Amino acid sequence: MARAAWVGIATLAIGVLVASIPGYVSDILQLGRASWMGAPVEAPAAFVFALDLLGVLASVTAALLCLTLGVVLFWRRSDDWMVVFISSYLLAYGAVFAGPLEWAQGYYPWWPSLAIAVVQPLLLTVPTVALIILFPDGRVVSRWARMLGISSVFLVVAILFLPPAFGFVLWPIILLGALSTQIYRYRRVSTPTERQQTKWVVFGILLWLVLMGLLGIPYALASSMPPGSALPWWALAGSTGWWLTLTIVPVSLSIAVLRYRLYDIDVVINRALVYGSLTAMLLLVYFGGVATTQALFRVLTGQERLAQLTVVVSTLVIAALFDPLRRRIQAFIDRRFYRRKYDARKTLEGFSARLRDETNLDSLNAELVSVVQETMQPAHVSVWLRSDAVPGDRQPR
Repeated sequence: MARAAWVGIATLAIGVLVASIPGYVSDILQLGRASWMGAPVEAPAAFVFALDLLGVLASVTAALLCLTLGVVLFWRRSDDWMVVFISSYLLAYGAVFAGPLEWAQGYYPWWPSLAIAVVQPLLLTVPTVALIILFPDGRVVSRWARMLGISSVFLVVAILFLPPAFGFVLWPIILLGALSTQIYRYRRVSTPTERQQTKWVVFGILLWLVLMGLLGIPYALASSMPPGSALPWWALAGSTGWWLTLTIVPVSLSIAVLRYRLYDIDVVINRALVYGSLTAMLLLVYFGGVATTQALFRVLTGQERLAQLTVVVSTLVIAALFDPLRRRIQAFIDRRFYRRKYDARKTLEGFSARLRDETNLDSLNAELVSVVQETMQPAHVSVWLRSDAVPGDRQPR
């Protein structure tokens, strides 16, 4: 039954993608339309067309990637109903959220707007709640999780038939409740492998939210401009980033399901924390230094324009701070979030330093056992030494 349902969903998703192709082509052929948010874009027509083309291609890429990942998951793991469900979710995600349904609606005048309003809650709201509750093994871990799954159906009813305020209130409550069941699962039920799967998905969601927040800054700046004023070119370029960020969650979900290089997520999270913090601090130092220098320059000289030498000096200071600051942030994150690995590394470094001067075999064995117990924490440790025997003689050298 799950496979039959998947075939139906795949057929609909691919059909929507095919039906949206004329909408994509029609948008591309409108050379230099220079319109976004109902206002002209301050850039040459050819440049605006190139940005529009990138946005359309990014939308097509996002949709094709989601559909491809859904097909790959079904092809590799169709014997697992949870994987079939996730594959179906990616198909619906690619058809609805990644753009094809919207582009088809924009091209066909007869395409009812009501279909969008009905299809989106049905294909994304209930499956999203179910995915959060069931991931990664498909089991319901608490009665509370089962109640949340049933309440998501009432959420769809509220979205479709009740005033919007009901949906705005119910959706965050149900979503937070589903996330709480995932936290409970992670801490009390999940195996080490399942925890790595959860880390991949959570990292993808957080990365998507961060990038969406950053992409929202240009949108907010463009929205705050006076009515009728020309928009800067980067206001149009934000749509390309929007479509590409939609692929982050499907990719991380597919890696988690296929269990491909699961334990690399710890390295990815570590690097993201280090370089994300480093970038934020360097930007803060740079803009803070430039602003402070500009204020002092204005007070001392009475001129408004800042000398280019100051900008160059600030850039050189940032370059000089990069490596020392990165090492300090790396050490802080290792101590704070990876304490066991940090202590193990320090222990091994100390052991390797003492190893050069140790000549007593018994002392070396005892210290080796101690280091293994401290770093790896096995249930039992023993050391076996192989003697190189003389040929024809059982006595060791």
